Amino acid sequence: MSIDAVLDRILLDLLSDRIIARMGGRVPAKPRSALLLFAETDFGLEAALGQLQQLRDAGWAFETVIAPEARQSLKDRLAGFGAAEVEGKAGDLLDRNTTILVPTLSVSLAAKVALGIADDPLSKILQGGLERGVRIIAARDGVCPNGRDRRARGLLPNAAYQATMSGHLQTLMSYGIELSWAARLAVTVEGDTPASATPIAAPKLIAARTEGVFGLREARSLEATELRLGHAVIVTPAAAEELRARDIALVRE
Repeated sequence: MSIDAVLDRILLDLLSDRIIARMGGRVPAKPRSALLLFAETDFGLEAALGQLQQLRDAGWAFETVIAPEARQSLKDRLAGFGAAEVEGKAGDLLDRNTTILVPTLSVSLAAKVALGIADDPLSKILQGGLERGVRIIAARDGVCPNGRDRRARGLLPNAAYQATMSGHLQTLMSYGIELSWAARLAVTVEGDTPASATPIAAPKLIAARTEGVFGLREARSLEATELRLGHAVIVTPAAAEELRARDIALVRE
Protein backbone atom coordinates (compact mmCIF):
# COMPACT_ATOMS: atom_id res chain seq x y z
CA MET A 1 0.00 0.00 0.00
CA SER A 2 1.39 3.43 -0.97
CA ILE A 3 2.02 6.26 1.48
CA ASP A 4 -0.83 8.27 -0.07
CA ALA A 5 -3.24 5.35 0.41
CA VAL A 6 -2.18 4.96 4.04
CA LEU A 7 -2.70 8.67 4.69
CA ASP A 8 -6.13 8.53 3.04
CA ARG A 9 -7.10 5.58 5.26
CA ILE A 10 -5.93 7.41 8.40
CA LEU A 11 -7.89 10.53 7.45
CA LEU A 12 -11.04 8.47 6.83
CA ASP A 13 -10.67 6.73 10.18
CA LEU A 14 -10.20 10.05 11.97
CA LEU A 15 -13.22 11.52 10.21
CA SER A 16 -15.34 8.49 11.13
CA ASP A 17 -14.25 8.77 14.77
CA ARG A 18 -15.16 12.48 14.80
CA ILE A 19 -18.63 11.78 13.36
CA ILE A 20 -19.32 8.97 15.83
CA ALA A 21 -18.15 11.16 18.74
CA ARG A 22 -20.56 13.92 17.71
CA MET A 23 -23.39 11.38 17.54
CA GLY A 24 -22.85 10.40 21.15
CA GLY A 25 -20.19 7.76 20.73
CA ARG A 26 -22.26 5.16 18.94
CA VAL A 27 -23.82 4.39 15.60
CA PRO A 28 -27.62 4.20 15.72
CA ALA A 29 -28.85 0.62 15.57
CA LYS A 30 -30.86 -0.46 12.58
CA PRO A 31 -34.56 -0.59 13.57
CA ARG A 32 -35.90 -4.08 14.11
CA SER A 33 -38.81 -4.84 11.87
CA ALA A 34 -41.73 -7.25 12.01
CA LEU A 35 -44.54 -8.14 9.65
CA LEU A 36 -47.86 -8.15 11.54
CA LEU A 37 -50.57 -10.55 10.37
CA PHE A 38 -54.10 -9.99 11.67
CA ALA A 39 -56.57 -12.82 11.04
CA GLU A 40 -60.36 -12.61 11.27
CA THR A 41 -60.67 -12.95 15.06
CA ASP A 42 -60.63 -10.55 18.00
CA PHE A 43 -59.57 -13.02 20.69
CA GLY A 44 -56.72 -11.42 22.64
CA LEU A 45 -56.83 -8.28 20.49
CA GLU A 46 -56.84 -5.72 23.31
CA ALA A 47 -53.91 -7.36 25.07
CA ALA A 48 -52.03 -7.74 21.80
CA LEU A 49 -52.36 -4.05 20.94
CA GLY A 50 -50.86 -3.13 24.29
CA GLN A 51 -47.95 -5.48 23.66
CA LEU A 52 -47.36 -4.04 20.20
CA GLN A 53 -47.16 -0.57 21.71
CA GLN A 54 -44.45 -1.81 24.07
CA LEU A 55 -42.50 -3.22 21.15
CA ARG A 56 -42.88 0.00 19.18
CA ASP A 57 -41.60 1.96 22.19
CA ALA A 58 -38.63 -0.43 22.28
CA GLY A 59 -37.70 0.47 18.70
CA TRP A 60 -39.60 -2.02 16.58
CA ALA A 61 -41.06 -0.99 13.21
CA PHE A 62 -44.08 -2.73 11.70
CA GLU A 63 -45.70 -3.48 8.38
CA THR A 64 -49.19 -4.93 8.46
CA VAL A 65 -51.28 -7.39 6.48
CA ILE A 66 -54.92 -7.62 7.58
CA ALA A 67 -57.51 -10.23 6.61
CA PRO A 68 -60.29 -8.57 4.56
CA GLU A 69 -62.88 -9.51 7.19
CA ALA A 70 -60.95 -7.65 9.91
CA ARG A 71 -59.75 -4.62 7.94
CA GLN A 72 -62.68 -2.31 8.68
CA SER A 73 -62.49 -2.78 12.46
CA LEU A 74 -58.69 -2.68 12.71
CA LYS A 75 -57.57 -0.02 10.25
CA ASP A 76 -58.28 2.97 12.50
CA ARG A 77 -57.00 1.25 15.63
CA LEU A 78 -53.65 0.50 14.02
CA ALA A 79 -53.15 4.00 12.66
CA GLY A 80 -51.35 5.15 15.81
CA PHE A 81 -48.72 2.42 15.54
CA GLY A 82 -47.23 3.77 12.33
CA ALA A 83 -47.82 0.29 10.92
CA ALA A 84 -48.51 0.77 7.24
CA GLU A 85 -50.81 -1.77 5.64
CA VAL A 86 -48.90 -3.36 2.79
CA GLU A 87 -49.62 -5.54 -0.20
CA GLY A 88 -47.41 -7.57 -2.47
CA LYS A 89 -45.91 -10.98 -2.99
CA ALA A 90 -45.12 -12.96 0.13
CA GLY A 91 -41.45 -13.18 -0.83
CA ASP A 92 -41.11 -9.42 -1.19
CA LEU A 93 -42.71 -8.80 2.21
CA LEU A 94 -40.49 -11.40 3.87
CA ASP A 95 -37.37 -9.85 2.35
CA ARG A 96 -38.08 -6.63 4.28
CA ASN A 97 -38.81 -8.15 7.69
CA THR A 98 -36.88 -10.41 10.02
CA THR A 99 -39.85 -11.52 12.11
CA ILE A 100 -43.51 -12.40 11.59
CA LEU A 101 -45.96 -11.64 14.41
CA VAL A 102 -49.52 -12.96 14.42
CA PRO A 103 -51.31 -11.04 17.22
CA THR A 104 -54.70 -12.58 16.33
CA LEU A 105 -54.40 -16.17 15.12
CA SER A 106 -57.73 -17.69 14.05
CA VAL A 107 -58.73 -21.35 13.99
CA SER A 108 -59.04 -21.32 10.21
CA LEU A 109 -55.60 -19.77 9.69
CA ALA A 110 -54.01 -22.22 12.15
CA ALA A 111 -55.68 -25.11 10.32
CA LYS A 112 -54.44 -23.93 6.93
CA VAL A 113 -50.86 -23.54 8.08
CA ALA A 114 -50.92 -26.87 9.93
CA LEU A 115 -52.18 -28.65 6.80
CA GLY A 116 -49.90 -26.82 4.37
CA ILE A 117 -52.71 -24.88 2.67
CA ALA A 118 -51.73 -21.46 1.28
CA ASP A 119 -54.71 -19.93 -0.52
CA ASP A 120 -54.88 -16.41 0.91
CA PRO A 121 -52.32 -13.67 1.72
CA LEU A 122 -51.89 -14.60 5.39
CA SER A 123 -51.43 -18.33 4.85
CA LYS A 124 -49.10 -17.69 1.90
CA ILE A 125 -46.90 -15.42 4.01
CA LEU A 126 -46.76 -17.91 6.87
CA GLN A 127 -45.95 -20.78 4.52
CA GLY A 128 -43.22 -18.67 2.93
CA GLY A 129 -41.87 -17.76 6.34
CA LEU A 130 -41.68 -21.42 7.37
CA GLU A 131 -39.89 -22.35 4.17
CA ARG A 132 -37.35 -19.55 4.68
CA GLY A 133 -36.81 -20.24 8.38
CA VAL A 134 -38.13 -16.82 9.41
CA ARG A 135 -38.94 -16.41 13.09
CA ILE A 136 -42.72 -16.62 13.59
CA ILE A 137 -44.53 -15.78 16.82
CA ALA A 138 -48.30 -16.20 17.13
CA ALA A 139 -50.80 -15.48 19.90
CA ARG A 140 -52.69 -18.65 20.70
CA ASP A 141 -55.74 -17.01 22.33
CA GLY A 142 -58.04 -17.50 19.33
CA VAL A 143 -57.19 -21.19 18.88
CA CYS A 144 -56.66 -22.57 22.37
CA PRO A 145 -59.91 -24.52 23.01
CA ASN A 146 -59.98 -23.71 26.70
CA GLY A 147 -58.53 -20.20 26.64
CA ARG A 148 -59.88 -17.64 29.07
CA ASP A 149 -61.53 -15.48 26.39
CA ARG A 150 -63.30 -18.45 24.84
CA ARG A 151 -64.61 -19.61 28.19
CA ALA A 152 -65.79 -16.09 29.02
CA ARG A 153 -67.88 -16.09 25.83
CA GLY A 154 -69.27 -19.54 26.48
CA LEU A 155 -67.46 -21.07 23.51
CA LEU A 156 -66.80 -24.60 24.73
CA PRO A 157 -66.73 -27.05 21.79
CA ASN A 158 -67.07 -30.78 22.23
CA ALA A 159 -64.08 -32.97 23.00
CA ALA A 160 -63.45 -33.95 19.37
CA TYR A 161 -63.30 -30.34 18.17
CA GLN A 162 -61.15 -29.35 21.14
CA ALA A 163 -58.71 -32.11 20.21
CA THR A 164 -58.58 -30.80 16.64
CA MET A 165 -57.83 -27.26 17.82
CA SER A 166 -55.14 -28.49 20.20
CA GLY A 167 -53.71 -30.63 17.41
CA HIS A 168 -53.32 -27.60 15.17
CA LEU A 169 -51.40 -25.78 17.90
CA GLN A 170 -49.15 -28.79 18.45
CA THR A 171 -48.43 -28.96 14.72
CA LEU A 172 -47.56 -25.26 14.56
CA MET A 173 -45.16 -25.69 17.46
CA SER A 174 -43.56 -28.69 15.74
CA TYR A 175 -42.98 -26.43 12.71
CA GLY A 176 -41.02 -24.07 14.94
CA ILE A 177 -43.71 -21.41 15.38
CA GLU A 178 -43.49 -19.84 18.83
CA LEU A 179 -46.87 -19.69 20.55
CA SER A 180 -47.60 -17.09 23.20
CA TRP A 181 -50.59 -15.63 24.96
CA ALA A 182 -51.46 -12.22 23.52
CA ALA A 183 -50.70 -10.60 26.87
CA ARG A 184 -47.10 -11.86 26.68
CA LEU A 185 -46.23 -11.14 23.07
CA ALA A 186 -43.62 -8.49 23.88
CA VAL A 187 -41.89 -10.76 26.38
CA THR A 188 -41.81 -13.59 23.85
CA VAL A 189 -40.45 -11.37 21.08
CA GLU A 190 -37.75 -9.71 23.19
CA GLY A 191 -36.80 -12.81 25.14
CA ASP A 192 -37.10 -10.78 28.34
CA THR A 193 -39.43 -8.19 29.80
CA PRO A 194 -39.00 -4.86 27.93
CA ALA A 195 -38.17 -1.84 30.05
CA SER A 196 -41.62 -0.37 29.49
CA ALA A 197 -43.44 -3.52 30.49
CA THR A 198 -44.70 -4.24 33.97
CA PRO A 199 -44.01 -7.88 34.87
CA ILE A 200 -47.05 -9.79 36.05
CA ALA A 201 -46.32 -12.52 38.54
CA ALA A 202 -48.36 -15.63 37.74
CA PRO A 203 -49.74 -17.44 40.79
CA LYS A 204 -48.89 -21.01 41.64
CA LEU A 205 -51.29 -23.54 43.10
CA ILE A 206 -49.98 -25.64 45.96
CA ALA A 207 -51.19 -29.23 46.38
CA ALA A 208 -54.95 -29.17 46.87
CA ARG A 209 -55.20 -32.77 48.04
CA THR A 210 -53.44 -36.12 48.03
CA GLU A 211 -56.30 -38.39 46.94
CA GLY A 212 -59.52 -38.40 44.94
CA VAL A 213 -60.27 -37.33 41.36
CA PHE A 214 -59.27 -34.09 39.63
CA GLY A 215 -61.78 -33.30 36.88
CA LEU A 216 -62.40 -30.93 34.00
CA ARG A 217 -64.48 -28.45 36.02
CA GLU A 218 -61.64 -27.95 38.48
CA ALA A 219 -59.09 -27.64 35.67
CA ARG A 220 -61.14 -24.91 33.98
CA SER A 221 -61.38 -22.92 37.20
CA LEU A 222 -57.62 -22.75 37.74
CA GLU A 223 -55.82 -19.42 37.52
CA ALA A 224 -52.28 -20.70 37.96
CA THR A 225 -49.19 -21.82 36.12
CA GLU A 226 -48.56 -24.93 38.21
CA LEU A 227 -50.77 -27.59 39.81
CA ARG A 228 -49.38 -29.88 42.51
CA LEU A 229 -51.23 -33.11 43.28
CA GLY A 230 -50.45 -36.28 45.19
CA HIS A 231 -49.57 -39.44 43.26
CA ALA A 232 -52.83 -41.06 44.33
CA VAL A 233 -55.00 -38.35 42.75
CA ILE A 234 -56.62 -39.47 39.48
CA VAL A 235 -56.61 -36.81 36.74
CA THR A 236 -59.32 -37.37 34.14
CA PRO A 237 -58.29 -37.31 30.45
CA ALA A 238 -60.40 -34.19 29.83
CA ALA A 239 -58.75 -32.42 32.76
CA ALA A 240 -55.29 -33.42 31.53
CA GLU A 241 -56.06 -32.00 28.07
CA GLU A 242 -57.31 -28.77 29.67
CA LEU A 243 -54.07 -28.40 31.63
CA ARG A 244 -51.97 -29.00 28.51
CA ALA A 245 -53.98 -26.54 26.44
CA ARG A 246 -53.53 -23.81 29.05
CA ASP A 247 -49.83 -24.52 29.70
CA ILE A 248 -50.45 -25.42 33.34
CA ALA A 249 -47.69 -27.68 34.65
CA LEU A 250 -48.83 -30.75 36.61
CA VAL A 251 -46.41 -31.72 39.36
CA ARG A 252 -46.88 -34.95 41.29
CA GLU A 253 -45.85 -35.01 44.95
